[in-house]
Amino acid sequence: MNKSIFKYLSFLLLGIASLGCSSEFLDVKPQAAENSAAFYLTQEHADQAITAAYAMFNNIGVWDVGVIQRLGDIPSDDAEAGGASELDVPELQDFNRLTPLTTNGVFSEVFGTMYRSIYFCNIAIEEIPSIIETDKNADPVLIDRRVAEAKFCRAINYFYLTMLFGGVPLVDHVLGSDEFEAPRTDIKKIYDLIEQDLKEAIEVLPERSGWGTETGRATKGAAKALLARTYLFESSYAKNYGGKDKRFDGMTERWAESLKYSEEVINSNEYELIGINGEKYDSWRGQVNGYRYIFTSDGDNSKEGVFEIQCIQEGLGWSAARGNALAQWSAARWFYDPASDNLPTETGMWGFGIPTQALWDSFEPGDPRRDASMVHEGGIDSMQTSKGKWVPYCYDHCITKIYSTKWEASSAEFKDKGGPWHSAPQNVRLIRISEVYLNAAEAALMMGDAGKALTYVNKVRERARNCGTTGIPAPLASVTMADIIKERRVEFASEGKRYADIVRWGIAADLLNATPTADGFVREFVVGKHEFHPLPAREVTLSGGKLVQYDGWQ
Repeated sequence: MNKSIFKYLSFLLLGIASLGCSSEFLDVKPQAAENSAAFYLTQEHADQAITAAYAMFNNIGVWDVGVIQRLGDIPSDDAEAGGASELDVPELQDFNRLTPLTTNGVFSEVFGTMYRSIYFCNIAIEEIPSIIETDKNADPVLIDRRVAEAKFCRAINYFYLTMLFGGVPLVDHVLGSDEFEAPRTDIKKIYDLIEQDLKEAIEVLPERSGWGTETGRATKGAAKALLARTYLFESSYAKNYGGKDKRFDGMTERWAESLKYSEEVINSNEYELIGINGEKYDSWRGQVNGYRYIFTSDGDNSKEGVFEIQCIQEGLGWSAARGNALAQWSAARWFYDPASDNLPTETGMWGFGIPTQALWDSFEPGDPRRDASMVHEGGIDSMQTSKGKWVPYCYDHCITKIYSTKWEASSAEFKDKGGPWHSAPQNVRLIRISEVYLNAAEAALMMGDAGKALTYVNKVRERARNCGTTGIPAPLASVTMADIIKERRVEFASEGKRYADIVRWGIAADLLNATPTADGFVREFVVGKHEFHPLPAREVTLSGGKLVQYDGWQ
């Protein structure tokens, strides 16, 4: 979805703004049923229908803060809740301690937003094909592409739903009035739908370059990368839980398929590891290396990005904001103000999801990815505050003495514009090409092809090395699974992948139970419970007893 497609969101957001912060996500059947026959008649209607599905990626604070920070990093060993103190925002501390309540609103917001997108996708898949009969000027190629985009969007929503909650209701059509109380469906069956949707989308969607100026739409490469990731997760679950945990019944190791689709993306020449040859790029930070560049708004939609949520700072107010919230939630909370005798002063940001010392220590000294991802007390780094002023970070109220910098925005593009907290313009990168390389490496290693795995891991390390001047990280002479686990950790720091990774590898209990939180709380990762977050309590209640929590969450 390119930036210009936001013109369609104006009318959509007027209709859904009042629901954006509500839990009434799934109560949408009457209006669409009454109006569908009169609406889905033209090419423009097809465009608007798929935009409705894309629009849910911009629902306030869900895909960025909710999925990446609250449910992806804070429960892991990579991040602490942070904030002003360990007492700030108790629900974030609960995620950190693995003790969230099933009534926590984050679960409802994430679950509901994704099902609302699936609802819009189902409408598009069912209604758009008939437009070719009612609009003689409709482009058959674009009509087919809109349906394929809807299938991709449905697939990515279902992938994240299963990654976060395990088995969830499978809704593959617009529901009738008697179908709204549905039970969990096995993860495997949902994976089968994801596979079907993505394979059908791959046959129709163009490559990234085939969209021309329509930057950001679902592409053949994005669908292949998501399919490869799905096969990787299924393979990991089968290997580490198969035969021992009924939640993963039916899953098999599909490493070869994961490798196949990963390599097709890598070899498509549509994507590249930005900065692999040591290039420098202009950004609001000045001239920066490639790894730093891809985490600025200047690096939006670079060839690093396989699929990105499109974000802009449009200045239209609270309900219409379509930016990301991670700049506000994760950027440093305090700085030393030279204008006030270097007293600690609040930045206006919130400093949540702060990196742990263990994450900092996992980087090899001299790896430029560390300094691009975070700052540590004792360093010489500075941050940008109002009107472009650069000031030193203050760590007085930061329990780990480390702040994430991956999602920072410039003052000119964010705070100086006076927009709301969820209006930073930097895109949210859900799939990067470096992930595709590391997915391929893992799949190859599991198939016994250590040479190919080594090639792909070293390619990611080569980009990192050439973004700095230290010669670190050096090429590996051989590769093990431990190397891949470490490489994923440092490459994707603060990107929300860690918790799902350590779960699918079956190592979460060992890591988290051995690592107290920064304030000394001893976590207990319960095998058979904490692999997935609980379903929203509200949805369980409304299901009439059909939705049942996994063991331990009742």
